[in-house]
Amino acid sequence: MESQKDYDLYHQAFWHTYTENIVLDKTSLHIFRIPTSAYEKIADRYLDVISVDEVEKSSRFVQEEDMKRYIIGKFYLRIILSKIVLIKPSAIVFSYTKNRKPYLLEHEFNISHSGNFVVIAISPLPVGIDIEFIKEDFEYHSILNDCFTPLELSQINTVVDFYTFWTRKEAILKATAEGLIDNLQSIDCSTSTVYRNNLKLQLLSSYSDNNYMISLATIYDPSLCYNYWSFEM
Repeated sequence: MESQKDYDLYHQAFWHTYTENIVLDKTSLHIFRIPTSAYEKIADRYLDVISVDEVEKSSRFVQEEDMKRYIIGKFYLRIILSKIVLIKPSAIVFSYTKNRKPYLLEHEFNISHSGNFVVIAISPLPVGIDIEFIKEDFEYHSILNDCFTPLELSQINTVVDFYTFWTRKEAILKATAEGLIDNLQSIDCSTSTVYRNNLKLQLLSSYSDNNYMISLATIYDPSLCYNYWSFEM
């Protein structure tokens, strides 16, 4: 990895091993990292946890690895939420915003996956998360001018920089429930705080497991605690 910059883009995430006896604080933001190898552990029981609609959607994936990542995300989201809201995982029924972003009671969440990891963020406040496997040979220069602001362009000098800004934009659009938009230049995420859709979002980016970039966007609240959990398989 190229040396990390000093312009307040990066956040040091300290991952703690998650175990079943951990009590999850409802008022905190929890970030979970799950390896795709977890599929082998849940392959014979995920049908008892995820919904019929989720099972049906999983069957439509062409690539097996995409199917596994999808199932892992839905399975562990329900398992984790059940510990927070005290509802049986299979009995959880999601509500949806007008833009079809799911939520549960007073809890918001977001899932992302890439390569060998699935990440989940759960918070009492709007939240978006994105993970990307950093392909060192990815030719990103051809799309820079279409996706980034002049200020961002002045800070993108390596492929790691590119993935930093890309995941930040993805996380912002997930937090605001906009989804992908055509005008990515309308978002400048070169600082740690951004205003978008009447939300003041805090941005945190961290380099994880040697070749993954994870970015988080959530409503800025100085009282919000951030807890990072990693599932060990």
